Amino acid sequence: MNINWRSQLAQLIFSFYREDPRQLQQVMPLQSCKISRRWGTLRVDCREQQAAEALTNAIEVLREPIAQLRLAQQINIFVKGTLISALPVGSSKLKI
Repeated sequence: MNINWRSQLAQLIFSFYREDPRQLQQVMPLQSCKISRRWGTLRVDCREQQAAEALTNAIEVLREPIAQLRLAQQINIFVKGTLISALPVGSSKLKI
């Protein structure tokens, strides 16, 4: 069940950018990472440093769907269990 949930989280983010290939490409390193969510934190476990760095560099692109879908309040990016980045999500940019 957890494996499906992780892929669903990634799929939600990928679907958010399905019509913007440039931004979709920026979040594609998520494919090689495990994603889980607990206590308002989205945990991204990467096997490789390059994937973690790419996601950290693309944090604004990664934040938007997480904020709009209210998936988490913080994103923690790990490489092999070591915390690389702890980034607040903040609120969505959309004004209603």
